[in-house]
Amino acid sequence: MNITFSIVQINCAVNQFESNFLKINNFLEKLPITERHLVVLPELWSSGFTGKLSQAHSKNIEIIESLKLIANSRNLLIAGSYIILENDLYYNQLKVIGPGNIELIKYNKNHLFPQMKEIHYFTKGDELSILEIWGIKIGMAICYDLRFPELFRNYAANKTEICILPAQWPEKRIDHFKTLLQARAIENQMIMISSNVCGKIQNTNFGGHSSIIDHMGKIRAKIIDSESSSTFQISIDDLRQWRNDFPVLIDANLKFEQAIKIYKVEE
Repeated sequence: MNITFSIVQINCAVNQFESNFLKINNFLEKLPITERHLVVLPELWSSGFTGKLSQAHSKNIEIIESLKLIANSRNLLIAGSYIILENDLYYNQLKVIGPGNIELIKYNKNHLFPQMKEIHYFTKGDELSILEIWGIKIGMAICYDLRFPELFRNYAANKTEICILPAQWPEKRIDHFKTLLQARAIENQMIMISSNVCGKIQNTNFGGHSSIIDHMGKIRAKIIDSESSSTFQISIDDLRQWRNDFPVLIDANLKFEQAIKIYKVEE
């Protein structure tokens, strides 16, 4: 079974919701229509890191409704993170939107990044999230989560085969980003799909290098430092064969160490 993956990389302007959406929409409308297609957008791509939380939440609700229409018309799963208000608390929340005008899953960022002052604005998540669709398990993570290998080991213990990671990762630490993405793919025999932002946003230069990395740690598609999209198709059967031929996850004797919520899509 083949899955089509796409990554979209932009320079997102802070609080410029309409222009950020137009950029993303332009790329989404040009993606190929396939039977199973997962698209990953960057972290907080619609708003950037902003202190105007109420405005961001309201605008994001409108944007998500527009993404539902795109997902439906082009048969896409569209993943990205947003500033969202729930139960009087703000979260950096990853959502996957699918055909049928529905939100398939949500994940609240578990590891908030102190240097971006996330801990002052957002509430940290306390559980992991898995989307079960097409007979595949897809794990969720956001940016700084990448530095915590135990999060991905928990996904591997749950037989997750794909993990998506929207990011806003700065240029000065971009080598860490690239290395850790490949490491997570290799050690967990897992496909890693990550979209970063690029260019200068306020006072920070961001590093791009969005990538699609297969279960062997091989970079199958990447965008270096431009606003662009890239698409690649990977066989899940190849991943499963590799896990069977080289059963390192069985030898690791993995255990469930964190609460995980599974969102199952009935087909």
